[in-house]
Amino acid sequence: KALDGCDHNTAYSYLGAALSLLPEDHWKSHYDLSLRLSFLTSSAANSCCQYDEAEQILRRGLANARSLYDQLPSYLLLSQILQAQGKVKDVYDTCSAILTE
Repeated sequence: KALDGCDHNTAYSYLGAALSLLPEDHWKSHYDLSLRLSFLTSSAANSCCQYDEAEQILRRGLANARSLYDQLPSYLLLSQILQAQGKVKDVYDTCSAILTE
């Protein structure tokens, strides 16, 4: 609700708390929840201009994603985060790498 209501700081806080409460093996035991929480937490961090944290969360999610289909929304968000930081070459490299898969 907080994310939909544009209260991004609260959403980021709640989602970060939820992500931290998952068990250590959450990518194996709760894959779908981990994938969704990772993406939403990163999205909320991005909305709060916490670009480094958003990128870090996304990269963890990308490393644990099981398929390119699961990775695509995260790659799109990652390109937006990199663009917001002025890292145009990184955006290009990321998008090029995805297209070659």
